[in-house]
Amino acid sequence: MIDKNLRNSAVKFVKNDMERVLRDLESGIITRDQAIGSLNTLFNISSGIEDTVHMQMICRITAYIRTTSFYGQIRKMYANKLFHEQPAPIPIPEEIPAPPMKMLEKIVR
Repeated sequence: MIDKNLRNSAVKFVKNDMERVLRDLESGIITRDQAIGSLNTLFNISSGIEDTVHMQMICRITAYIRTTSFYGQIRKMYANKLFHEQPAPIPIPEEIPAPPMKMLEKIVR
């Protein structure tokens, strides 16, 4: 069990370091591989304190970094909360129209 003060300090560290990594990646100070390595370290820290919110966010950021080669707006995207948890859409059940009877008769015969 992790005490509350240690958990809060770790969460604050993860937030600050995530912003630093994105800022450095955006400015070109670090490469893509270095950013992914730093985010993996932050993921391990979040995993250690059982912070699923930041673990999911780090996974989304890492996936984005792996799929693109332009990082000019990544810090702005993070600030606009594009990588944060978004509610899942609720599926609306649709009625499936019944096939015409003639078609069913052909299938049966």
